[in-house]
Amino acid sequence: MADPATPTMPDPPEVPNPIQSSVDLHLMELSAIRQSLVENRGNVLAVVTFPKNGSPKPRACDVQAWDKDLHIRMSYDKLMCLGSSKIASMFRPKAQERFRRRLNLGMLPTGVDYVLDFTPPAEGPELADLTAMLWLPRICKLWFLAGHYIPNEILAAGGGVPQRPMADKAVGCVLSLGHDDVCSADNCLKDLCEWATKNSVRGIYDENPLDYETHLPPFRKVPDYCPIRHRVAIMRVLRAINGHGLLINSAVRMWTVAQVAIYLEVPEVVVDPITQWLTAPPNTKFVEICPERAFQLAYALRIPTVLIASFKILVNDAAIDYAATDPSPRLPSKTWAQRRRDDYGDFPSDPVDYGSRALLERINSQLQIFQSDMVFDLLLPKSSEWGKLQNIASVLENLKDPHPLKDAYGKLVKSLVHTFRTGIDAAFKIRTSLYHHQLLTEERRHYVSAQELVDIDVIYDKLNSTQKALTPIFWRALRITDWKSQYANAILEGHSTVHYIAVFNKELCRAIINKEIGDPRNIFFGMGTHLGFAQDDFFNSVRDCVQVICERMRNRDNDRNFPYFLSDHLLLSLEDSELKYLPIWADGLDDESGGVFQEVIPPAEMGPSEPGPAYHTGYTIASSTNRGGDTEIGDYASTIAPSDFGMNGLDLDDATVARSVSAQRSASAVTDGPGPNATRVVAAPSEIASEQFTDDNDDDRDYAEAAFAQPADHQAQGQALARYVEDVPSSSASSTTDFSDLGDFDAADHQQGEDDMMEFSDDDGTSTLDGYEELDPWSAEI
Repeated sequence: MADPATPTMPDPPEVPNPIQSSVDLHLMELSAIRQSLVENRGNVLAVVTFPKNGSPKPRACDVQAWDKDLHIRMSYDKLMCLGSSKIASMFRPKAQERFRRRLNLGMLPTGVDYVLDFTPPAEGPELADLTAMLWLPRICKLWFLAGHYIPNEILAAGGGVPQRPMADKAVGCVLSLGHDDVCSADNCLKDLCEWATKNSVRGIYDENPLDYETHLPPFRKVPDYCPIRHRVAIMRVLRAINGHGLLINSAVRMWTVAQVAIYLEVPEVVVDPITQWLTAPPNTKFVEICPERAFQLAYALRIPTVLIASFKILVNDAAIDYAATDPSPRLPSKTWAQRRRDDYGDFPSDPVDYGSRALLERINSQLQIFQSDMVFDLLLPKSSEWGKLQNIASVLENLKDPHPLKDAYGKLVKSLVHTFRTGIDAAFKIRTSLYHHQLLTEERRHYVSAQELVDIDVIYDKLNSTQKALTPIFWRALRITDWKSQYANAILEGHSTVHYIAVFNKELCRAIINKEIGDPRNIFFGMGTHLGFAQDDFFNSVRDCVQVICERMRNRDNDRNFPYFLSDHLLLSLEDSELKYLPIWADGLDDESGGVFQEVIPPAEMGPSEPGPAYHTGYTIASSTNRGGDTEIGDYASTIAPSDFGMNGLDLDDATVARSVSAQRSASAVTDGPGPNATRVVAAPSEIASEQFTDDNDDDRDYAEAAFAQPADHQAQGQALARYVEDVPSSSASSTTDFSDLGDFDAADHQQGEDDMMEFSDDDGTSTLDGYEELDPWSAEI
């Protein structure tokens, strides 16, 4: 019996079970979506309807069917402040009439001024676009395995890499173990082991189908596109607009919500929760295993951290393939480390392609320096032993040939350069250390099955020198090179560099004693405590210089904002020459230009050819005249004329003829024919100022001549918009319509007045978000 005087200790607080907490959040979020109608604030009623036919009804994890339409009240001002043209178009009178007819709303509820039907269309091109956007990438369907897979402990910390907390942990169940909004299980939540880690899961990839079924229950088989998932994701985005929390507990939900927000042109609504999902360790492995999809999302949602992190991976992987001895026209389906590539979309100027080629050029430049006879001139400071050695070269020119000092100097220089190259070549042959071999193997086990996994050293041996220099394996080997031992053991013509140093110093002393050369202090030799070439100082300077280069190549201090766990086989130290192809907002400097990689506009010497961006450069010639048909990115061969401006091919008596329409027409006719010296556009004489069109400088006539001038082949016709430049007679009634008396013209008001005349009898109500049947002839978008 306990002593009544002895105080009893209270029971320790119960630690929440993370799995149970994840399940509770999953169910609470489903309940909140269904109860959105209780919000009566806002003068806009947003509706998402569900298919009413079909049996059995699709059900969620709470065993309730998705058969009731979802409603939510919203604020008109808040919706319009989002700046979405798609949402704004839904407030047009014609769209409002269609929504009310489709939803059978003869009378709007009290306090509601507008009704918006966000239901996806049942058919048509709009549905095709939406389906393509919401089609799940392979990695999203497999990412639940990240919540089950337990990585090796070597990933967290050890010799050779910084400590990486969470690297050896499975992704938390609250981030990865949610699943589709349609649950095919009777009760997927009754067995919580499906939300726990599993030793049977060996990686985040498709295994052998026979083995894969052991940890792929039916409710985890998510379809590529699901109309129910699409509708629920729309409601999640609408709730986020209203300020409610957005729970993202699976890659499936993350991708779907992001694409819905992008399509509705409200990406800023979901940026924060998706950024948190992508950058929460160890879920950051999603970016490393599938950087293509991470890059695509980060570009569309403007997430700088994820964009730069994925860009570095894509650039390095592509650069290694571009550096292949026999590169293929298209990138292989797998990277050199066997990571399966995915698609990241199309870009007018592909930043990954340009960045990878810039990286390859930088690495090639560094290797060329290493192989150059002037390597020490380019790498070592003038105050080094090499710099002092070069100072004696001018003195040796005064010695007669042959001279033992000149011979010793030549052999020493040759040996120093040769032995350095030998050290570089030796670094290319060094494989990974035992620790790094195991580390890289365990990292690659995340996304490469045991049946397909090839030893990293076997793969590395097949790379050429440039490809190896694009990996940290080479720079790690070069950094630990013992240059003193290298120069002691490397042999050139039967002797080591140490031997050539001794011979040179001996001959130098003899020349000084014999007074064949002057005081060595006058030629900066013998500075310090030694006389001659100090080999230890030279070896140390080479070591320090090489280590600085290696550290710069392997530097990842700028990755502190994003923890890489699986990328120790990649060279991620990109510089400005590669990163400049990303948009400006990636560095936090958004000038709304969209990016820094833009073509330079050629100079416009002869003014505009018409209202708008079309200009006469004045010196346009054919590419074949200047470059032989070869064009390169960024070149404007067609706008660079030879020194005579191509005038030698024309028979002109007066320079003023070059400014006449007839002369330019005749020039065009002459030069359209074959001939190696053909030119396309007559240029103005060089003595005329660029802003001057005529000698008398009549402004009206200057602009008229520029507007009606015959443009080059690649320029638009100025006469096409001539009526906007001058009052040109036209037989078309529409061309003479005068809107000057209408005052402030409002296209939306005009559209409202035209609605009765533009009623479409074939409206089947299937398209919702500004479909093709709602074309607005007064809209600037047309």
